Amino acid sequence: MDFKQLKEDIKEISEIASSTPEPFRNKCFEVLLTTLLAESRGDRREGKDKERDGDTENHDKNKDKMTPAGSLPIQSQLRVFMRKTGVSEDELNKLVLVENNEVHFIQEPHPDTNRDGQMEWSLLLALKNALLNNELEADPEEIRSKCIDAGFYDKANFAANFKSPKFKDLFKETLEGQGKPVALAPAGQTALGELIKKLAAEAK
Repeated sequence: MDFKQLKEDIKEISEIASSTPEPFRNKCFEVLLTTLLAESRGDRREGKDKERDGDTENHDKNKDKMTPAGSLPIQSQLRVFMRKTGVSEDELNKLVLVENNEVHFIQEPHPDTNRDGQMEWSLLLALKNALLNNELEADPEEIRSKCIDAGFYDKANFAANFKSPKFKDLFKETLEGQGKPVALAPAGQTALGELIKKLAAEAK
């Protein structure tokens, strides 16, 4: 069990419960905590099953676990994020399609500047990783590749954009070129929620 991640998850659900009317806070926290722990136990059992199985059986199981087209794998990190920001599954369905464990963006951002494009794609790639890996975080080199593909790559300022105050507020640590993935900060989760709602509204 990843106790560090569990500690962060419990902190987030505590914040969600605190935002509800006082008579419902304890019950809200209890429900969220029960769901989180159940999913955590499920992930642990799944890991043990994989260790016991042979390579062939693992391959078959992975095929069985592939996400069906049109079905979103909403795990604990994403579920907490949705409750926190008010993002609905319907809005996510207007934005992304998951097929064969690959995330495809149906709606893409169209900002006016490369810096804003880099920023918005960093948020969307955190969403992608939450869907695939249950980690609401972005990888700097994945952001670079996506910006190149989407036409928002500014080679001269790519690394500097990560260090700008607006960008730094979105992540728990400063993103570094060729560095490690970094999780979204509360401000980043709020910004991602707003971006999802905006793109989903454009899909109407």
